[in-house]
Amino acid sequence: MKMEINVLETPILYTVYDHPSDYPNEFVCRRFAIGPNGQQLVEIGEPFARAKTLDRLRAMLPLGLYPLPREEGDDPVIVETWI
Repeated sequence: MKMEINVLETPILYTVYDHPSDYPNEFVCRRFAIGPNGQQLVEIGEPFARAKTLDRLRAMLPLGLYPLPREEGDDPVIVETWI
């Protein structure tokens, strides 16, 4: 079942990955919305951005975001999340 998310009313998280298995030659940023129950994250479409370097990928993120450090238990390829 596919969940519908109103991206105008839902905070969007941008998670940066270091060469994930589906893009082994690039850094990747995926967007997630906070689901209706306030806990589940729902991926929004295809990767938001891909780049050869972390600095280049960060430059592609929307202005005004705040970086969050990795959490202990995060997948090892997660670099950071921006909100």
